[in-house]
Amino acid sequence: MVDGASEEPSYLDLHVHSTDGSDDAGGTVEGYLKWVAARRRQGYLIDGFVLTEHRRWDPTRDYSALAERYGATVLRGVEVETDVGHALVFGVTPEFVRHIDVTDVSLPYQEVFRVAWETGGVAVGAHAGRPQIGVMEHVDERNVSLDGISVLEVLNGGSSDYENARAKALAEAHGIRMVGASDAHFVSALGRCLTRFDRPVRTVDDLVAQLRDPSGQYAPMRIEETRPGYEEQARETSTYTVAATSGQGALGGEALEYDRSVIGREVAIGSIEVTRDTIAMYCRTLEDTNPLYLDEAFAARGPYGGIIAPPGIVHLAQLRPPPDPDVKFDGSTYLGRQRSEYYRPVRPGDTIEAFAHVREVYEKTGRSGRLVFIVRRTRFVNQDGVDVAMSEHSTVMRRVRDLDGARP
Repeated sequence: MVDGASEEPSYLDLHVHSTDGSDDAGGTVEGYLKWVAARRRQGYLIDGFVLTEHRRWDPTRDYSALAERYGATVLRGVEVETDVGHALVFGVTPEFVRHIDVTDVSLPYQEVFRVAWETGGVAVGAHAGRPQIGVMEHVDERNVSLDGISVLEVLNGGSSDYENARAKALAEAHGIRMVGASDAHFVSALGRCLTRFDRPVRTVDDLVAQLRDPSGQYAPMRIEETRPGYEEQARETSTYTVAATSGQGALGGEALEYDRSVIGREVAIGSIEVTRDTIAMYCRTLEDTNPLYLDEAFAARGPYGGIIAPPGIVHLAQLRPPPDPDVKFDGSTYLGRQRSEYYRPVRPGDTIEAFAHVREVYEKTGRSGRLVFIVRRTRFVNQDGVDVAMSEHSTVMRRVRDLDGARP
């Protein structure tokens, strides 16, 4: 850890976006630091993170005092966009930004990696297994050379297991070093994936030195691996095939087509400010007279030390549509199973943000024919980055057979 012995390893999240520099991020730097402290209390190992704002480099920003307050490390880099996907650049110097326009969305990748190295830094291929914005697709479809790329991000918290497995296979096939990072855009995503460095990393110079050193020892890992007693579970990610059917019956023959890039990737879809008035209105609507929600004096003597909101209040949030996998399947659509879980009390003054993702798309045989299920999950997170609730629902798409077994 930061304040530990000098030769202890470091656990860093190398890919984080904040409200200070990325317009699609919802996490503040201090919010991320609070989350680091919370994860440490839960027994996980995480020393800090690197801010890699999209296409923006401000050399005047300094988070050292804030980081010191939380006993953590906050370093800075930049994420740029190249013609073969995104790249993280560490060790950004004035000379680098004189040669490379970080705001350009189609930078020549070979130049980015070369200039980063020649100016004393290092570039890393970000979310390497992801379509379009990862290098894997460009290697497969355009036969792009990986010359000059010495490190790839093969374990990314926003990528699917399949995408991460592809990236790892690519790196292993070409003898490229590997790192892991969360690609966090909001607080509770920080640290999902990390890089473990065998030597301490306290400064950008430390980070760059280890990434550039051919003998440097570092490896990607998921945060659960840092906790004592962790036992690795098998993850079926080594192969990936799209069969004509799911193998669960005579489903029709053609492959199920949908946008796999959205699977597992969370997006912010809305928020709600919780007030005493909101709680009172919600209770009146449901005719709920629980004094824990309405009676300040009673609630102060209760288990929560004050008023809390009914758990279902999170569903008052005005939400934008969740991600759409764009399933190519003709048929009728109806709502399937729904469920909700509530983890922490919501209190007056809380700001609850909702983050949604498509958990999975799968198919099976029903009595009436082929069925496709789209499972979406929404997490509700408070201003401290703590999950307070989760809801999940399935959309069912049905194709009905006629009497001869053909589609109508």
